[in-house]
Amino acid sequence: MKKSTFRKGLLLFLIILFFGMNVTLSAPGVIIIKNDWWPMFRHDLIHSGYSTADTPETNIVSWSFETGDFVYSSPAVVGGKLYIGSDDGKMYCLDADIGTEIWNFSTGDWADSSPAVFDNKVYFGSVDNNVYCVSAENGSEIWNFTTGGWVYSSPAIFNEMVYIGSWDAKVYCLDAFDGSEIWNFTTGSWVFSSPAIFDGKIYIGSDDGNMYCLNAANGSMIWSYLTEDWVWSSPAVFDGKLYFGSGDWKVYCLDAGTGLKIWNFTTDDWVDSSPAIFDGRVYIGSYDDYVYCLDADDGSEIWNYSTGYFIDSSPAVCDGKVYIGSWNGMVYCLDAYAGTEIWNHHTVDHVRSSPTVCNGKVYIGSGDNNVYCFGDEVVNHRPNPPKIDGPTSGSAGTKYDYVFNSVDPDGDEIYFYILWGDEHVEIWDGPYTSGEDVIFSHTYARQGTFAIEAKAKDTKGLESDWVTLNVTIPRNHAFIFKFNLLDLFIKLFPHQFPILRYILGVM
Repeated sequence: MKKSTFRKGLLLFLIILFFGMNVTLSAPGVIIIKNDWWPMFRHDLIHSGYSTADTPETNIVSWSFETGDFVYSSPAVVGGKLYIGSDDGKMYCLDADIGTEIWNFSTGDWADSSPAVFDNKVYFGSVDNNVYCVSAENGSEIWNFTTGGWVYSSPAIFNEMVYIGSWDAKVYCLDAFDGSEIWNFTTGSWVFSSPAIFDGKIYIGSDDGNMYCLNAANGSMIWSYLTEDWVWSSPAVFDGKLYFGSGDWKVYCLDAGTGLKIWNFTTDDWVDSSPAIFDGRVYIGSYDDYVYCLDADDGSEIWNYSTGYFIDSSPAVCDGKVYIGSWNGMVYCLDAYAGTEIWNHHTVDHVRSSPTVCNGKVYIGSGDNNVYCFGDEVVNHRPNPPKIDGPTSGSAGTKYDYVFNSVDPDGDEIYFYILWGDEHVEIWDGPYTSGEDVIFSHTYARQGTFAIEAKAKDTKGLESDWVTLNVTIPRNHAFIFKFNLLDLFIKLFPHQFPILRYILGVM
């Protein structure tokens, strides 16, 4: 047996041993890891932006999830769960297959930082100046660390340490377990860029125009390279080279060990997008509206594709395809080799989030407040539990109106099942339009406390959880008061009883 054949066989055996049944062979020597979780911004510590997972063949929206504001954060997907931040100040955990919310965690401001998932914990920053660590299982806070500025940077976790930048012009290294500061490094301005890590070194850009290489252990500077404008792009490291964009309208390739320039490529506007590296090619977007594919060795242009509007989304490359968003509200799938469009999907607003590819699906956020999942089939969702609005106390024998409203994520029509807490039941009354206020009237014939219980069902048969509203129907105190007062008067003024009876009107 040839050594090369033996090595390939050994490599395949080790990969299958590690990833189990998630590995398939799509062609001789081509290994696809079906899940290939995407645990952090740009997929991995070197920020390759590349995944070996399967990908969808069409632009079918499998599911979408609406947050309370813009979604500029990029998703992390691990263990069947998706984690993503929103400008509504929350970090969300969703079921990656069906898009239902598992938990959310509230920060004090926008959560634009893209999360990193490590050791069943979720790490991310917020514009409230904090870096957070929360439980991946339930979203409970484990620790937070306060910096001196907004935290847009996305964390990288290496060797039980968290690396992240802040708008206080510093790069921080924190203990991953308790959030205590190990070291910090001061740049000349904001740090928007997210760190890449390779060979014990941290690579990160700054608004001061520099790309920095730092010692991961102690934060000492190894080298810096000064561009002609800000560096908000996050670098990628591959084959001894460092790739990133700059506000001076250029894409750079440096020697990762020395910081010396190997080449640069000039676009027609800012380059805040972060590069993806695959098969000797560099993929990156620009504010000049173009997605570029460049030769990784010499920077020569292989192809470009115009979206017609700004691009600061960072591309993901997988299965011979490039996925990227644009400010025109579109998500694109392009042929990685030819640059031709395979499909696109129009969201309602600008797309600055960067795509994540995992387990045959593409995930991305949008300025229309939604997280989108593209897959090969539509997933039906349960309707939201109904909201019940109406009086929580009243009188026996009086009819009261109660308003029921349930929203179906897929826009399906709704049926309601209502238990009034007495002998009356509304059995799947409907259908009603999703989100429509529906009024049901009910009269309680006796005193007591009654639990109104309701659930919704869509036209495909999926049911929501139950919700409850408690209603109290007390005894008529005025009635009791009149009789007590009557008894008193009868005892005090027995001869005037007929007159009092008439005045009180109770006999």
